[in-house]
Amino acid sequence: MNEKSRPKRRKFSIRTRLLAIMLSLIAVIFLVVLAVFNILVREYIISSVNAQLRGVVRSGDEGWQPGDQFPAGGQVGRAETMIVTEKYELVFPEPAPVFLHQYADTIALAAQLKREAINLQSREIMRLNAAGREYYLVSVELPFYIFGSGSFYLIYYIDMTAISSLAGRINTVLLVVMGVAAILAALIAGFLSGVIARPVRELTSFATRIGRGDFSRNRHDYRDLELAELAESMNKAAAQLDAYDREQKTFFQNVSHELRTPLQAIRSSAEGIEHGILEPKQSSRVIISETDRLSEMVEDLLYLSRIDSISKQLQPVEYDLRELLSNSAERQRNLAAERGLRFVFDFDEEPVMLPCDEKSICRAFSNLIANAIRYAASRITLTCRRAGGRIIIAVVDDGPGIAAEDLPHIFDRFYKGKGGKHGIGLSIVKAVIEQHQGSITVRSSPGETTFTITFTS
Repeated sequence: MNEKSRPKRRKFSIRTRLLAIMLSLIAVIFLVVLAVFNILVREYIISSVNAQLRGVVRSGDEGWQPGDQFPAGGQVGRAETMIVTEKYELVFPEPAPVFLHQYADTIALAAQLKREAINLQSREIMRLNAAGREYYLVSVELPFYIFGSGSFYLIYYIDMTAISSLAGRINTVLLVVMGVAAILAALIAGFLSGVIARPVRELTSFATRIGRGDFSRNRHDYRDLELAELAESMNKAAAQLDAYDREQKTFFQNVSHELRTPLQAIRSSAEGIEHGILEPKQSSRVIISETDRLSEMVEDLLYLSRIDSISKQLQPVEYDLRELLSNSAERQRNLAAERGLRFVFDFDEEPVMLPCDEKSICRAFSNLIANAIRYAASRITLTCRRAGGRIIIAVVDDGPGIAAEDLPHIFDRFYKGKGGKHGIGLSIVKAVIEQHQGSITVRSSPGETTFTITFTS
């Protein structure tokens, strides 16, 4: 599935997401509490009723006479008694008109037993609703000799209406509490989302400004650690982009000047040949020289433009760095000789092997040597030695040295010091060395400038 056919996810604000999360969390917590509470209440009622009524059944089997005060109250209330016939007719308490008000609940329960045709011989604990009240009951058949002929059943019942009503009221209170908590959550979510969204909007605006080329710092001070770290990172990125932008402008100014000079020389020589003013052979040498200079500059620009992708394509092979360094010097020996310079080699007798990309390393070495040729007075010393677990390579010239104000920026891209060409060569050296997990430093004083490359072998 490509990007165009992929459905877009609906976006929600931080406030909406935070509110939804808090309300969902509150709802889940309260529903779990509600469910656990009702389960515990129900289990308590059932276990208590079972314990009490089962005891009643065992005791009732031993005999019962009308007027007995048995059984006593239990954990969930007193077990009341009544006696009905097999046709659910109430025998005890006596359903006389004078007792109708006193035993109205008992009479209603007996009538409900008849309507639902309850099996009085089951001896199982049953739950029954009668006249808006909730009962748990058990039935025990009485011995035939107590009332004479016919079947009579002693029913023990416990009115659980009060406990069930209490549980219902607690449920209502819990729901009210959940509603209040939901309202408070909405208010808190609104406040928190505002606290979170404001700095996010500020950072978004800052990022937009950076995208438009405004690299001024974000001056807001954030109390949250993550937001403060993000703001600091964005400020650093803005500072780096600002420096890069300035360097690039300087670079294009330098490059335009460097390109204009050889192009002007080429044009002047060509026009001199055309009009017969200059000697063709000499002018041709000028044209070739300036063309080579342009080619070198363009090659450096192209290499610099793809320097970051080159590191991903490196395929290191072990090479003797002494050989690569001496070959790089040999290719520039004629140029050095023209300037009256000589090379001094200080190499280990044993091979100094390092896995590297030959073309990249040779380019770095060549740039360093070309830089030394440009400034040296009489001698360039090349060192390649192994020291402990490190490989040390040094290029030393006996020139006037690097100005103190230029030294900190000597490896910066596009930076052109006094007598420099176009500010690319040394930045390429640094990039290549770092791609090979090495480091390069420079130390300079009048009469000696040393570039030192260090690899960990």
